[in-house]
Amino acid sequence: MSSEFMIDLNNNPEAWKKTASTIRPDGTVASKVATIIPGEGPRNLFWVLDTIMYASTEIADPDVSHMPHVHRYGYETFFVDSGKMILYIDGMKCYCTKGDILHLQANQIHGMAFLEDVKYRGTYHDYVFSPDTAAYNKVIEHMPEAASDPDFTRLLPPKDHINHERFVFKEVPAEQCPAVRNINRPLAEYKLPGVTMKMLVQRWENAGVKELCCAVMEPGFTAEWVKYPTVREVLYVRSGQVKFKIYNEEFVAHDECIINIPKFAPHSLEALSRAEVYDLGGVTYWNNLMHDYVSLRAYDPDRFNRPEVIAELKEKANCPIKCIGMKN
Repeated sequence: MSSEFMIDLNNNPEAWKKTASTIRPDGTVASKVATIIPGEGPRNLFWVLDTIMYASTEIADPDVSHMPHVHRYGYETFFVDSGKMILYIDGMKCYCTKGDILHLQANQIHGMAFLEDVKYRGTYHDYVFSPDTAAYNKVIEHMPEAASDPDFTRLLPPKDHINHERFVFKEVPAEQCPAVRNINRPLAEYKLPGVTMKMLVQRWENAGVKELCCAVMEPGFTAEWVKYPTVREVLYVRSGQVKFKIYNEEFVAHDECIINIPKFAPHSLEALSRAEVYDLGGVTYWNNLMHDYVSLRAYDPDRFNRPEVIAELKEKANCPIKCIGMKN
């Protein structure tokens, strides 16, 4: 069931007609990147990318060829949705697999090696790049020899990507590396009827701009937004089946689907199975809202049961959800 508001990352040929590629020194393609939703505004919010990271060549030693680099301004949060990779960061080396989430902050040197082809999806913000980057990479893809032609390399578009020397590292399990997040290791967790809100990236880790929260929904969980929400939303159904209604259109999202909900669009959802739904837009202050909500529920039930108090909490947190519940 297709919809203009749903992007199936596993069946999205249009996005792959225009990609940016990264080329290894040996001329092989290291990655292909497709923009699923363009960034918005000066900070490039709501920018969603789908990337294929190709396995490193068999002769490459990942401890040597992990290409350490840094983004001085850009923040990135990416989902490892298949395969196996190595992350080098903060003097550590760890292995990441499907289910992990990487959050890499500005000025945090990191390197990667891919042991298998990896579906690597996620968001950037505050990343500075040139609109000529895709065209530049296209030339190298078709003419690898251009990468060593000074007449061409002087045209390299400026970008927020600075190379560094390789890591001196200690190998650790992924759960000991703070940059590796996982739904099973949330920074905070809040249980509500039919849904558990799990904080994966806090706002202070994103220059105060956004946060990453996952709603783990039980079958039958429902949510309805206010009539004309003033917040744009981008959701990622990483697993499960969720029925959405946007305007008057109903459709079912499944594993690895992006839901792009316009500002002012009336909408609601119903979980048809257990589902993990991530708020990629990160506009709502989920952690602050949940902190106050569970505090009132525990310590001040009289105020908690007053609708105007909860309405004030939601307004303060920029949360346009009208009500949640379980389908009878």
